[in-house]
Amino acid sequence: MNTHVLTASEHQNTQVMAMRRAGNSIMSEFSRVLKREGRKLVSLSQAVRTKCMAFLGKRGPSRTCQVPGLRRIVATHLATTATGTFVEVGAYDGERFSNTSWLADNGWRGVYVEPSSEFSRLCRLRHCLNRVQVINVAAGEADGHAMLKQIGSLSTLSDETFDEYQRIPWARGQIEKKLEHHGITIRRLDSILESLECSVGFELLVVDVEGFEESVFRGFDLERWQPRMLIVELCDVHEDFSANTELVQSAQRVRAHISNSGYTEVYRDAINTVFVRCQSGYPSNMGDLTNGSDDTSHERQKAA
Repeated sequence: MNTHVLTASEHQNTQVMAMRRAGNSIMSEFSRVLKREGRKLVSLSQAVRTKCMAFLGKRGPSRTCQVPGLRRIVATHLATTATGTFVEVGAYDGERFSNTSWLADNGWRGVYVEPSSEFSRLCRLRHCLNRVQVINVAAGEADGHAMLKQIGSLSTLSDETFDEYQRIPWARGQIEKKLEHHGITIRRLDSILESLECSVGFELLVVDVEGFEESVFRGFDLERWQPRMLIVELCDVHEDFSANTELVQSAQRVRAHISNSGYTEVYRDAINTVFVRCQSGYPSNMGDLTNGSDDTSHERQKAA
């Protein structure tokens, strides 16, 4: 057997390469820590800045809010409510793409449900000055555990959605850069609200869970809790998901379930639908529906 003995030069080169690899690893970890701590500082600064804006009467929906004209919609259909209670399922960091952060800053009570421990921490920091509770679980059909595919704001528990994300260019890039797998806890939304002693008839429920909506509603008795308004992300009219029959039909079932439970659509675009509960003073037919743009660019912003 021939054994190659490293020359002094080769040995030195090997050591240099090992040191470079170690250095790159250290720098990569340092960069991750710096980014993580930087996001915490951003969340804290947002908490202070937006609270000051609310104090001055200037706090409206954030620029990344997913529903154009949301302030007007809330004013129209929740006109009797100066402050109220909201529940947002799929909170992310509590600010980006949130439909409720402005309500929290303006004094509403709120519940944020977010399965990612990382994003839950950011959400708590973002709302440290507000009357909100952040619950670090996923809402689903039954209590249990699952594997979260964490992809920033595109994080999902839906295998079908994840498969579509791998096909869609604006989502595929985020998977390649950000994908992590985390074991998480699932609880029925009924159970979460019961444990928090949430009142029946609270003002607003938001569900934004990237294709897992049907499971959320299977664990939530809509006719019992009767929120006055719902904002739900449904992909049945989204051009990028139109070829996926399972996702489209799931979204259609959720839409039908909400309508059959006594709700009317008052706004719809390619991503979100706003429903209000039919009662005195509320619209009762589809003639009141406001159609938003078919543009899906604000969904693609999630992948930015």
